[in-house]
Amino acid sequence: MTFLRKHRTCFILIANLFVHLFLHLPHFSLDLMGFHAWRQCQTVATAVNFYEEDLRIWNPRRDCREDSDGIFRVEFPLFQWSIAAFGKLTSYHPSQLGRKAAYVAFLIAIGGMAFFLTSVFSRDPALLAGAAFLWSPALFYYSVSPLPDMLALGLGVWGLGFWMREKPMIASLFLGVASAVKLPFLLLWALPMGEKLLQRPFRKPLLSMLGYFSLSFLLTALWYVQATDLWRDKGLVKGIFAADFSTGVYFRLLYHHLFSLLPENIIGYASCVPFLLGLRYIWQEKEKWRGFFSLGVVLLLYLLYELPTLGYPHDYYLFPWLPWTSLAIGKAFDSWWRDRKYGWIALFIITAPVGAWIRMHHRWDPSQPGFNPDLLRYKKELQAAVPDSERVIIGIDQSRFIYAYHIHKKGWCIADEREIPSVLETALRKGVHYLYSDSRILDSIAAPHIQAERGKWGSFRVYELR
Repeated sequence: MTFLRKHRTCFILIANLFVHLFLHLPHFSLDLMGFHAWRQCQTVATAVNFYEEDLRIWNPRRDCREDSDGIFRVEFPLFQWSIAAFGKLTSYHPSQLGRKAAYVAFLIAIGGMAFFLTSVFSRDPALLAGAAFLWSPALFYYSVSPLPDMLALGLGVWGLGFWMREKPMIASLFLGVASAVKLPFLLLWALPMGEKLLQRPFRKPLLSMLGYFSLSFLLTALWYVQATDLWRDKGLVKGIFAADFSTGVYFRLLYHHLFSLLPENIIGYASCVPFLLGLRYIWQEKEKWRGFFSLGVVLLLYLLYELPTLGYPHDYYLFPWLPWTSLAIGKAFDSWWRDRKYGWIALFIITAPVGAWIRMHHRWDPSQPGFNPDLLRYKKELQAAVPDSERVIIGIDQSRFIYAYHIHKKGWCIADEREIPSVLETALRKGVHYLYSDSRILDSIAAPHIQAERGKWGSFRVYELR
């Protein structure tokens, strides 16, 4: 009994993990679909191309590559490459591994958050705050949705944990790789910098802080100096200066992020009360929490800058907020634990899974995959209709990633009806002989170039071109 009492919070965290895994068991076998299916398909397609074409990590490739080699450098593709490398070792195709790999990255994040929080608070409330963290509705969804952001989050919180435990070299390496995997995680440096540089006197740690940050930034910069495809995204680079928008639209987006996405998807309504109380407790001890406030200000400035580009749906772009929100929740749990208010903690730990499930379970509905369901219904037939070695035209796929991934083809992707004439002209001139279409408008425009129909599956037509 003494052993059980001593380690009860460990058992609570492990029990929560088992419940989490149990709720996700039906999802591991699902094909890529649902919210942000385009990003999932882009991620796994990169892993597939590593596996099938070139395992060198500096050569990530996309499917919609026209007649080029398809090299597409955005974030450092450590997550995608790891899936491909594991596939090479085990003979599993990366398309079978995407959701499972996402869950492994999620477990890394859970371990990292527990490591980080136990470096700030006593063990018991820290582990309970880790249990609240794993029921973040966004994490509940993306834990089985293959995106590199989950791995970046995991590496980032491990880095913060090592920093708090005064292992700055290891922390710099972890934070550097996390930032390379997803650049916004560079913002997490605001926490250790705030802790060190805002103390009095600050001169002593200044040079060492700059040295460790420079090491971390060097790891990030080594990739991003060649990630030319990322810098072509004017929205991400120019932020609020990328396009015209009205003040009303901007403030509606701000309201949506701060009062909808953040409490509903990132924190979870069940944890909002301890989060708000934690903020209050931290404010009462604000002299001890300079790093916390520094990170909060930096995260808010980043959000304000990128807000028009993020729009309404990009909840995973708020992942860098999770270490900050978890600190506030951990502070509330720490206070309740010391005051023996165990019932309050139990209430939020019990209700958090219910809130996460209610908020996210509809995102795994195969009847509403977020794109033309015939793509999944006739996937094998569409893949077999044309040899994989052939470059094809695919349309109309607004994402430019979903259709090409599911039919396992490379070539030209038409995202808009206005592109049809120019894409057809260019692709035909390059010698393309096949067209995949789920648009009758595309069919009619391409009609003069169609030699034969190779197959018809639902709304999809596959044509051989002259």
